[in-house]
Amino acid sequence: MKKSYLILLLYAAMPFIGWSQQVISPNKNLVNKKFIHNQHYQMEWTMLKDASRFTVGLVDTKVGVTSDKIQVITTVKMKSSPSPWIDSTIVKKTDFSPVYHASYNAQREMAIEFGTEIKGFYHDKTSGKKTAIAQQVEPGYFDSNFYPMLINWLPLKTGFKADLNIFDYNPNGKTGVIKAHILNVSEGKYRTKNSGDRKVWIVEASDEISSAGGKSIYHIDQITRQLYLQRITMGNRIMEMKLVEP
Repeated sequence: MKKSYLILLLYAAMPFIGWSQQVISPNKNLVNKKFIHNQHYQMEWTMLKDASRFTVGLVDTKVGVTSDKIQVITTVKMKSSPSPWIDSTIVKKTDFSPVYHASYNAQREMAIEFGTEIKGFYHDKTSGKKTAIAQQVEPGYFDSNFYPMLINWLPLKTGFKADLNIFDYNPNGKTGVIKAHILNVSEGKYRTKNSGDRKVWIVEASDEISSAGGKSIYHIDQITRQLYLQRITMGNRIMEMKLVEP
């Protein structure tokens, strides 16, 4: 009888156990500020299929830091496209809350300003349709384009898990505040060209941006927090972003 009672208690407590996951929100003490500095690096974007691998393009990332803001500009130069894909994100340096996000490529243009109200536009170049963006959202979220960079700076340690609220605008999917998940963190090594073996944090993460349920694995230097490798699995597609070392 006592055993049955304990089992009932366990089942009753299970919904509350799920709520105990740490939720990360913008705040001034979120990361060690020594990790935040001007950066410029490139990643080679490759697709993996069976035993073959082919290059899709290059991803150029620039991080600019001022007294009060952080700007991340990502330029994707794809072999199959004559024009680059450019994403620009600005967040407050104090707490990483979003300020501005713009995205431009051959298919669409988008610009969003964050504040008490989220305002902007989305222009589908294929159809010519332009949509105004105007949403009221409770504070406590990150820009979906910024959170992969934020992962590099989090207080990572073995077994670290957390959820993040992120805002994403997708006219063909979910729009608004959705979840990103740090599923697990473990230790490992990464063989670099210039510095030999480096100790890294291996971070497993996922988000609700894509309906395909993608998952990413990041290899991040434990000392410098440089991203060396990101492996993305989305359905039956596997992609890698690998640091280009000079």
